Amino acid sequence: MAAALLAAAALLGAGNGPASAEIEYPWCIIAGGRSGTLSCGFVSFEQCLQTRIGTDMCVQNPRYQASTSRASRQPATRNR
Repeated sequence: MAAALLAAAALLGAGNGPASAEIEYPWCIIAGGRSGTLSCGFVSFEQCLQTRIGTDMCVQNPRYQASTSRASRQPATRNR
């Protein structure tokens, strides 16, 4: 019984949000057309188009928010 409660607590604590390591990119493929699986791993529309096959569709990622993280900023200049 204790194991079942522990398993239930672990499942409830997992949540439905994206994993902290998951990266959202600005473009997605919908595999198989409008009712297919959404895969958002593309940095450009052109990259998405080159990857798609048959009825796959390229769409903008509705969850994407441009990052203002340190990696996307211009590097600092040094004074010597």
